[in-house]
Amino acid sequence: MKIYSEFIEARFIRRINRFVMEMDLDGQTLQAYVPNTGRMSEFQVVGHPFFLIRSNGGKFNFRVIATIYQGNYVFLNTVKVNDIFHRLLMDGALNRLFPHIQSIRREYGILNSRFDFCIEQTNNSCSMVEVKSCTLVHNQIAMFPDAPTLRGQKHIRGLQTLTEKGYDCHVVFLVMNGSACRFFPNFHTDYEYGQEFLLASNVKFHALTLNLPDPVTIDLYNVREIPIDRDILSTNCINKGNYLLVLENNRNFSREIGRLGIIDFPKGFYVYVGSAMHSLDSRIKRHYSKRKQTHWHIDYLIPQYMIIKKSFPIRRAVSIESTLAGRLKLITHRHVPGFGSSDTGDPSHLFYFQENPIHQREFLNLLFDAYTFTI
Repeated sequence: MKIYSEFIEARFIRRINRFVMEMDLDGQTLQAYVPNTGRMSEFQVVGHPFFLIRSNGGKFNFRVIATIYQGNYVFLNTVKVNDIFHRLLMDGALNRLFPHIQSIRREYGILNSRFDFCIEQTNNSCSMVEVKSCTLVHNQIAMFPDAPTLRGQKHIRGLQTLTEKGYDCHVVFLVMNGSACRFFPNFHTDYEYGQEFLLASNVKFHALTLNLPDPVTIDLYNVREIPIDRDILSTNCINKGNYLLVLENNRNFSREIGRLGIIDFPKGFYVYVGSAMHSLDSRIKRHYSKRKQTHWHIDYLIPQYMIIKKSFPIRRAVSIESTLAGRLKLITHRHVPGFGSSDTGDPSHLFYFQENPIHQREFLNLLFDAYTFTI
């Protein structure tokens, strides 16, 4: 299924907002519309390749439609996802899931909700289907969502309610990266979505991997259903684990840090590794608080001296705090000896970066290795 007739390759500069990316096309800076509201943070490294098409109208002359990640093309245009699923149904590629299709209705409204498909079958059954585009695939592990989704949570609850009224209900994750071999909900980023997934005992979840031979073509004849790892979900979708705080320091300063004494903090960015094996979300929330007692080393710095640019919860039944600290030490310019690590024996839990690590490949690899349980 060829989605577009042609494409051009450009290089990422920055994401201006959810809908606009700034790109370098052969030395020319341009802005391109992004038909995908996900975070897509794994792709947002300066110089990362994206594939664009020329737009016939609208504010922007270019539209982002695909990228490449870990050697595989990734289709990004979520507007086309339901069309692709419809084509799969019509071509019989999903006969195993829906074997007796009589009619297909799109954007079907029921119980104050709207679902992507209503599939009526010859055996008089009616299947309600919600389709989700999954672009986050790291180390062959697919995850959805890549940002919190209240809408996605509502869809799962609505489908579970419909099952209690006799409907056959499905959520289909179309994984737009042919390398995926396993799937689980991204409960690190959206804990509530993972909980809704666990509670929806009657909803049928499927993860279908689509291969892209090039950035604009979907191979409809080699659709694979990959396993959903419910063991990882049920064991680790919990309110405990580790976390990373990305901090920004706007000026050089010195500060006395408890028994560590006076420490110099140069201007730049810092990553702090923390552990909260009881109430992870509350611990992260506390770090954002302006009024709190000074208890941990990090309390001497935030929010008075540094600001939190981003927090990354890493939900796990078993702490990997020392592993995270060891990996960070390998990719940083320096660390603050003894900071936050007195109870572990690690050299440090605070690491310095001259530039924002959120847009550095080494840091993103560490983060997504942690998310996918590949460290």
